[in-house]
Amino acid sequence: MRHPSLLLGLPAACLLLSTCTNSAAFAEGFADDTRFILNTRNVYFARDYKGSDAQVAKRAEWAQGFILQGGTGYTQGPVGVGFDLLGQFGVKLDSGKGRAGTGLIPDNDGGPADDFGRLGGVVKLRAWKGELKYGEQILNLPILRSNDGRLLPQTQFGTTLTVAPVSAVKFQAGRIESFSGRDSTDQEKLHMHGSSVTAKHFDYAGAEWQSIDAHLQLGYWHAELKDIYRQDMYRFAYQQPWGTAMLRLDSGLYASAEQGAAKAGALDNRAFYLGLRWSQAGHAVLLGYQRQFGDDDFVALQDSGTLMTNHANNIFAYARERSWQVRYDYEFAAMGLPGMSVMARYIYGDHVQRSNADGGHEWERDVSVRYVVQSGQWRDLSVALGLSTLRSTFQSSFDEVRLQLSYPIMLL
Repeated sequence: MRHPSLLLGLPAACLLLSTCTNSAAFAEGFADDTRFILNTRNVYFARDYKGSDAQVAKRAEWAQGFILQGGTGYTQGPVGVGFDLLGQFGVKLDSGKGRAGTGLIPDNDGGPADDFGRLGGVVKLRAWKGELKYGEQILNLPILRSNDGRLLPQTQFGTTLTVAPVSAVKFQAGRIESFSGRDSTDQEKLHMHGSSVTAKHFDYAGAEWQSIDAHLQLGYWHAELKDIYRQDMYRFAYQQPWGTAMLRLDSGLYASAEQGAAKAGALDNRAFYLGLRWSQAGHAVLLGYQRQFGDDDFVALQDSGTLMTNHANNIFAYARERSWQVRYDYEFAAMGLPGMSVMARYIYGDHVQRSNADGGHEWERDVSVRYVVQSGQWRDLSVALGLSTLRSTFQSSFDEVRLQLSYPIMLL
């Protein structure tokens, strides 16, 4: 358990609010809007490594996860007060010292842990058109994304502010002080992906605007990992109906360099991505291009890459790398089978410049099938199977299988 003072303060704060607020007003906001959901997640993960440079032949683990999310509504008045709770717990079902290290559960020197968990809370305030939160959160921003690629999601601890003065404009800012990894039980110091140099905090601010018809979207973000790096992100998106189909263009540019004391040294990276997506009658096709400029890999926080090609296995964002991708999705609801979907994707990257690669290249192929029960006792139960293949001239190649069963349970 982390930040116990915050958690222990939740019941006391609730009691104080209940005594200071009349019961009717309290129920209208704080109590009536309280919601909690327990997401159960069963995951099997296996990866077979190829090539003579592989450190192990296989990693394979099976685990059960529980993710409790929810919170209260807001108290009545000019400034509303509320609380959120995030509890996570994972249990090892099958593993071994020779097969551990998939990222599903902690891998200690003595072998994989039998179980692990963490508990965090958020104090939140709402006033005018804004919301301020302090505590442990799961974030999804163009310059910071909590990684949810294993059993339990990565979390960030800090202060976040969201203000939407009108429906077309949204401002966001925050300071992140620490993070917890997907297979971790405590908070860790922030660091840049690929570097062990730590920082005191990560600051960000951004603005997004969209037209009234939501066809055009613009965004700008600025972020700084203190004394390590700074980053500016520019985003342009446009979508337009074309007969019965929809076309969407999405592009972005990241410009990164060292910041302050430059504890990780000089940094030089600019990353550009461009994607064109066509969708119609359940079908969707994406064509994408991505390019890295400069002498360094893409700059991001630990395991929190935000590029278009940041998928489950590879980011395709090494120095000088250029990559192309094609992706196909189909929703079977279009032919009378709601809840069933498939995805197939292929990405190829080349021109990689690293200490062990001069013009290196790599490719990844992914196929997944997912079904969500639509009605009855097991409504919202989902089953997903994913198969991936990665081949590279400068890092370990592998074949991978992921099987996940998820079931949400509404508690309140």
